[in-house]
Amino acid sequence: MGAGGPTAEELFTGLHYGATTAGAKSTVADNYRRLMARLDTDRTVNVANKIYVQQGFSIKGAFNTIATDSFRSEAETVDFAQNTAAAKTINGWVESKTNNKIKDLISPDSLDDSSRMVLVNAVHFKGTWTYQFNTTLTRPFPFWTSETESRDVPMMNIKTLFKYANFEEDGFSALELTYGGSDMTMLLLLPNERTGLTKLEKKLPSLNLAELTTKMYKQKVEVFLPKFKIDFSRDLNKDLKALGISRMFSAAAEFPNLLERNEPLEVSKVIHKAFIEVNEEGTEAAAATGMIMMMRCMPMHPYFTVDHPFLYVLRHQQQIYFVGRTVKVEA
Repeated sequence: MGAGGPTAEELFTGLHYGATTAGAKSTVADNYRRLMARLDTDRTVNVANKIYVQQGFSIKGAFNTIATDSFRSEAETVDFAQNTAAAKTINGWVESKTNNKIKDLISPDSLDDSSRMVLVNAVHFKGTWTYQFNTTLTRPFPFWTSETESRDVPMMNIKTLFKYANFEEDGFSALELTYGGSDMTMLLLLPNERTGLTKLEKKLPSLNLAELTTKMYKQKVEVFLPKFKIDFSRDLNKDLKALGISRMFSAAAEFPNLLERNEPLEVSKVIHKAFIEVNEEGTEAAAATGMIMMMRCMPMHPYFTVDHPFLYVLRHQQQIYFVGRTVKVEA
């Protein structure tokens, strides 16, 4: 929203927003406003945006209006020269908006007296399964990291109605878990082979997940799903440059619509940090011999046994909020 010239064009192209035609920014802002309004009705999701500005600088009125009205982003002044205190302020706000799950997003050494602005986006999701797993049925079960290597992990178990299908021609099966009081769902994509994750990941860009779920049918399925918890942190500079968004990281960057004081601005770093936990109760973005013998019987219902690397997608209709891969599970 604050970019101009080739910098704005790179952002629009790299983020697949189309061309930077007249009114294009307004369209993006309107879409985000509608998204925020929809999320207001979903008690499982909290999205928060904030702008931190260096003391002595002020945001341009037009940018502040868009940031406030469409992105609901409030502004706060800090002294980036006091980098430890500034980082503590920003990180404290992020923790408060993510149920204390995302910690230390900004390191003090990424801030100094040349910093002018930090834009922060925090998303927190905590969903409770429509059909919760019974904790007494969770027990050790092998999770295979290769054809021959496995380790026992806490494996949850439930048997009830789920949307499910085995897409044998594509080499994977899919199961959809729903959340109570929310339209969000978690889609699990499980390769049919223990070492099939790489193949599935290559196929993922061509999969229309919304269309995929229309081919899944509600039926009684016995599900074995490991409890897992993942912290993920990544500096996105290289990833954005690979998407063709590089000018904003250089001295040629154009951000004429951000600050009242007209001075050259460039982006130094883009940091992404994520957390997800999946347990018997639900998700926070967070086997015995008898069972094995049962699996060898001729069942009247399908099994969905997540005992090797898989993908998961947190979604709402066409919107995808979170995509992850689990290749190892803590014992």
